[in-house]
Amino acid sequence: MKCLISVVVPVYNVEKYIDRCLNSIINQTYRKLEIIIVNDGSTDNSRKIIDKFSKMDSRIIVIDKNNGGLSEARNVGINAATGDYITFIDSDDFVSYDYIEYLYSLIEKYKVKVASSFYQIISSEDEIKTNEEYIDQKLTAREAVNKMLYRENIAHIACGKLYSLDLFRNKPTINFSKFFSRKEYYEFNPVENSMYKFPVGILNEDLALIYFLIIEAGSIAQGTKKTYYYFSNPDSISRSRVKKKDFSVFSLYEFVSSVILDYYPDLDDAVLEFRNTIYVKLYKRIMLNQRNDYKDEQKFIKEQLKKSMARTIKSKIRRVTKIRSIVGGLSDSLFIILCKVENIMGAKS
Repeated sequence: MKCLISVVVPVYNVEKYIDRCLNSIINQTYRKLEIIIVNDGSTDNSRKIIDKFSKMDSRIIVIDKNNGGLSEARNVGINAATGDYITFIDSDDFVSYDYIEYLYSLIEKYKVKVASSFYQIISSEDEIKTNEEYIDQKLTAREAVNKMLYRENIAHIACGKLYSLDLFRNKPTINFSKFFSRKEYYEFNPVENSMYKFPVGILNEDLALIYFLIIEAGSIAQGTKKTYYYFSNPDSISRSRVKKKDFSVFSLYEFVSSVILDYYPDLDDAVLEFRNTIYVKLYKRIMLNQRNDYKDEQKFIKEQLKKSMARTIKSKIRRVTKIRSIVGGLSDSLFIILCKVENIMGAKS
């Protein structure tokens, strides 16, 4: 007998894209679904489009709430879910018709609590590429965390994965209490009422939770089939410009890294890769687009890269990360040149 799978779709002012998203969900080859649409206070025509779909498909459950952000909407969906498994699909993204069937088959094959597939970043549907050949494997939590830190085929995002709902509902075994002696870590606490929740009111909320879910699961099934299509709006200026709240990622990194190293102290190089990538990517956005802004933050990033330079040189992190980190710590002008050259050559981040 097939399991019931909950699909949580947070919606906020996505009238241009929600039709595509919901079509991809109601046409899934895996049929035993409850589709929980959380309308997070939309002020455009999103609610009308949701109504159209709810009349077409009895599996759709609509929850209306005041606007509170992505994390809060996901948490409402988790509370409402009654399935054996749960997946999250953002309403401006969409999925292949076999998205859920593929992930569920991995869970069944490897007897695990989490399954992950590949995703593709697109700015139009014309860019969709399917991979005819793909593999799958079972990874320990340590192996999966290592791959995520190095960004090797498992993204540290909540979407594109299928989870046992028990992971969210059962009391976590990770003891976070010792990590909250520092006041700035409180907002990253992923545990509420003895259950995992997405932390509310911060950026990179996926990062604050996904590692802990995988550690709790103990293992993960990884498949390389592209089934999730992440939409990147080519007309969005806000994606490239840095905002003050973007810098909260520094404390978030420290918190996540502390917990990971508490479990897997041998992953220190992988954590360094993760840390330096966060610093360098933010530094690049500032230096190329807003060099006259955030002078204190520029100084902080440069000092951090310089302070860890000896360790970076000796480490086994990726060569490209090592070069960016060393140049960023040494010279602003050389770092800008490096970034511009990489942009011209289309270097991967």
